[in-house]
Amino acid sequence: MFPAAAMTSRVALGGAAVRTGANARANAKARARPIRAAISEPPAAPASEQVPAARGAARKKVVVLGSGWGAISFVKSLPASAPYDVVLVSPRNYFLYTPLLPGAATGAVEERSIVEPIRRPIAEKGWKYYEAACIDVDAKAKKITCRAADPECFDDKGRDCEWHTFDVDYDYLVTAVGAVPNTFGVPGVEENCMFFKEIVHAARFRREVNERFERATLPDVPEARLRELLTFVVIGAGPTGVELAAELYDMVYQDVAEMYPSRLIPFVSIKIIDLQEKILSAYDRRIAEYATDFFQRANIECLLNKQVGEVKPEAVVITDKITGETSEVPFGLAVWCSGIGLNPLCEKIMDSLPEGTQENRRSLACDKNLRVNGSDGIIFAVGDCATIVRPRSMSKAMELYKSAARCADADECEIDLDKDQIKAALTKGVEEFPHLEEVVNNIDDKFAVFAQANGRCTFDGFSKMLTEVDNGLRALPATAQVAKQEGEYLAAFFAQCDGDAARLMGDETKFEYNHKGSLAYIGKDAAVADIPGFTIVKGIAAGVIWKSFETISQVSVRNIFLVAADMIRTKLFGRDISRFVD
Repeated sequence: MFPAAAMTSRVALGGAAVRTGANARANAKARARPIRAAISEPPAAPASEQVPAARGAARKKVVVLGSGWGAISFVKSLPASAPYDVVLVSPRNYFLYTPLLPGAATGAVEERSIVEPIRRPIAEKGWKYYEAACIDVDAKAKKITCRAADPECFDDKGRDCEWHTFDVDYDYLVTAVGAVPNTFGVPGVEENCMFFKEIVHAARFRREVNERFERATLPDVPEARLRELLTFVVIGAGPTGVELAAELYDMVYQDVAEMYPSRLIPFVSIKIIDLQEKILSAYDRRIAEYATDFFQRANIECLLNKQVGEVKPEAVVITDKITGETSEVPFGLAVWCSGIGLNPLCEKIMDSLPEGTQENRRSLACDKNLRVNGSDGIIFAVGDCATIVRPRSMSKAMELYKSAARCADADECEIDLDKDQIKAALTKGVEEFPHLEEVVNNIDDKFAVFAQANGRCTFDGFSKMLTEVDNGLRALPATAQVAKQEGEYLAAFFAQCDGDAARLMGDETKFEYNHKGSLAYIGKDAAVADIPGFTIVKGIAAGVIWKSFETISQVSVRNIFLVAADMIRTKLFGRDISRFVD
């Protein structure tokens, strides 16, 4: 929810050789320390030489940045027969199924069950992958600069290897780098909290939870220390935070309670902090109320309407949004699951584009075909790093109003319109401003609000109506569902355009998000599900839907079997609470 943003993700380019000269190879042999780098082919030409462009003159080179939901969906959906040479660059050589990250953090599923090697779909289509980080983008030169992900590539004087940094040309660039955790400037978050976006975060959480219970079982541990060790605080009550708290609850009361001394359980405390008055506040109100009540009955303490002001080494400082009262919440382990921010690479892309084309510094502004504004149709963006800028109907308010008004030859028009005329004006604008369709469908209610006492609406009232509708426009949520659909759409768009530059710049189609529902696990085999056009499902039935959906939604048959086996194993034998120590 990307999301990158993001939920957030890494690279490798395979195929085109990254080269050094003969002297560099001779020097490399003389180095006492071995040189390692995650590059798919051995060095062979000068470091300054760029990776060659495309395989054939008629084929366009598409470079994809990232290996998350948007990138994997684009790569898997674009036909191998399409006239493109695809190169994927990411410092992370796997795709991570983020919705099951909380389960991996507690052992409900194993970490490797929810990752898929990015090389698998790349190799199947004969494309290339470089495990490297993109560190700069030159939009004018249509070139990216990459750095190999291996930090131990140095010569005997501690300098970067000559081929450690390299350039890659592109005809089209697809940015799918996601987002990064956003601390909102709260002091102490980076120093005293864990983030929760990557598989390494899940592994660390699982290790540290197990370590705390092991320490608590030692002889002569004071009660105050037990409470400190076994107090877990999750900051952020969105889907990630709620599911992490729920999975931790299951682990404690289903597995820890059976294998550790029973005297520890009364000291366990799970708390969740959020600024809103309900957990899962972005969901339907009935779901939010049910989930909040469910947590409270399970003794998961919900500290709601609370703003985090600071995170100290052993306590979270919170302020009540209603009363203004400030207090401290002690913790042994705190996890930050609140919000996403702009990926630093996206800032570099913005800076390389013409001034004024990227005024929103929260994400890359794109048109309806996911083309980044100001890039002349060369750079595309999907997932948490992108926002589709939808046109506001107020820009055409007068034109729409006059189109429905009866005017004299002298261009003198009616100063007020009846309901049918207002509806006609709105209907005329639906094609360019799709969000007006909702107003057309509810014209009786809307017209009553903005009409005068005489039952007619002036231009001023019409303008206020459009302003209200425009202000209600919201960016698409930073979820896996959105990134997946954007990646699939972009692949279909590229395939449809068949490498034709004019068509790739055209508006034959546009991306339309189709919300397929919302799911969230809330513990004790229960979940909540909002299925559009069907109903809202809560409890054990929703839990079955959640487990089934998350299993069959894996990106490969291999992962489907692994996740299904993990869920069956956990149900029959419990979680593996072993901790591997270096």
